[in-house]
Amino acid sequence: MSGIAFSKINLAHLIDHHIALLERFGIKDEVPFSLIFFSLEDRKEMDSLEMFQRILRRTDAIFNHSNHYVVMLTGTDWNGATEVLSGIQSFLDQEPFDNVVTYPEDGTDSKTLLHKLRELVEENCNITTDLLK
Repeated sequence: MSGIAFSKINLAHLIDHHIALLERFGIKDEVPFSLIFFSLEDRKEMDSLEMFQRILRRTDAIFNHSNHYVVMLTGTDWNGATEVLSGIQSFLDQEPFDNVVTYPEDGTDSKTLLHKLRELVEENCNITTDLLK
């Protein structure tokens, strides 16, 4: 297991590319994916990217900027994403927040999904980050 880290500038492009693949193979309604957000504002000393790469699957994409993280969990519905996020938040001893959006329920393109996730993060965590723009 090893999640793959990508540059934050590729977040929207990778989401749209993944959606295009789902549409191309006619499985867009059968295989959801989710985006989760968490922050390590209070844990700057951790080498967190490497740690999260180790615990996430090879099919998961990790994006980070300034100790803020978005993970794209392919083939994962809201329940699965909530479980992953809850485990991360518990490990980090953080208050649990439901910073999860799922394709196609919360949006059918990167712009809509990232906008919805940004709203959740701002409301739940009072965090504004360039990662979600």
